[in-house]
Amino acid sequence: MDKPRGFGGSADRKRRDWDSRLDALGLTTPLRRDSALAILVAGVTAGLLLLPGISGTVTTFTDGPPFVVAGLLVAQAAALCLRRVRPMWCLTAVLALQIGLALAAGPGEGLRGAALAIAVYSCGTLMPKRSAALVAGLAAFTETASFVVLSAIPAALASTVPASPPLISRIVVQIVLSATLYGAAAALGRNTTIRRRYTEMVELRAAEAAENLSVRTDAALAAERTRMARELHDVAAHHLTALIVQATVVERMLDRDPDAARRSAAAIRTEGKSALQNLRLVVGALRESGPAEPGLPHGGAPVPGLVMIEHLVAGHADTQARPRLIVSGQPGDLSEAADLAFYRVTQEALSNARDHAPGAMVTITIDHRKEASVLEIHNGPGSARQTRADRRHRGFGLIGMRERAGLIGASLSAGPTPDGGWSVKLTIPRTAGRPR
Repeated sequence: MDKPRGFGGSADRKRRDWDSRLDALGLTTPLRRDSALAILVAGVTAGLLLLPGISGTVTTFTDGPPFVVAGLLVAQAAALCLRRVRPMWCLTAVLALQIGLALAAGPGEGLRGAALAIAVYSCGTLMPKRSAALVAGLAAFTETASFVVLSAIPAALASTVPASPPLISRIVVQIVLSATLYGAAAALGRNTTIRRRYTEMVELRAAEAAENLSVRTDAALAAERTRMARELHDVAAHHLTALIVQATVVERMLDRDPDAARRSAAAIRTEGKSALQNLRLVVGALRESGPAEPGLPHGGAPVPGLVMIEHLVAGHADTQARPRLIVSGQPGDLSEAADLAFYRVTQEALSNARDHAPGAMVTITIDHRKEASVLEIHNGPGSARQTRADRRHRGFGLIGMRERAGLIGASLSAGPTPDGGWSVKLTIPRTAGRPR
């Protein structure tokens, strides 16, 4: 299952990379990582306050020693070590220190650090939507109220000259900035949590789908191997029957015609090797008992092969198009396993064409060459007006065909064609399925 774009993707890969790097540094728990963040923010804050231009600005904005403001800002940053393990404690500490900043600021001046926005963001990632909105409102109200009550109003009362800009304008600007900043921080936290949960859900579903596909694939392979074991069991029974007959002939001709007996013994050896090789092809396959397939020989009758493909083609004809069969060359002495593979691949390819391209023209070409026999089944694109057949028990045809081809040393290729159809090609060497 592919991961949808827009959620996850490269951002989540980067997050996992960062997690791996932090784990390598020993920051394996939220408390350790948040403590490192607190140290980083405190260090950056202290470093900025030491810069000449910024330190002069802080002195202008304060009503007392500048190191008090610097200490409050660093303390706010240090409180971030609790932002995930104790988010409300962290927020309370940061808000209390924000009130202290309003007291330490100069008359009519306001100060804010980055710690409060980070604390609100953290609450947004950990709390429901409504609670996150309340936290953002509380942060905006606390900062605005402390600025108005502890800084702006006292400055206006102590001044005999009208403030520029007017007090009401400064209060409105403070409210808008605070609401925008902390509202955006809470919304970003909620969006981050939603994205992470969505990504986790997608990954979980993808893992479940992969596991289900693996189980279904294993079941399909087991079913195909079981069917091959049943068919090759019939092949072996055919070989053994021939061996018994030839052994009886040898027994009767030992005294009367030694040369004929010797030829019969050689035939028995060849027949035995062929039977042994066919049995080796399915070593490890489970032999399960089950009902015979409808329409197929069972119970000691010959296993289906090339001679039955014409009947198979006739059985798959529909009202619009009948499969076209083209045979060239002589099959020669194919092994029973190779003969059976021809039939099964044709059967599966015709079923796939009926399911995926109903009404399409199907061409079956069998070309018996000197070095190999080649079977190719091609179907054109299906009609969109046709309804697809019941496919509840299908979907693993190519897996079974490749498994069957691999067991006898043949090669199989399948894929779309330029005309929008599908093609399956089976190449069976002359030596396939024979004793080595």
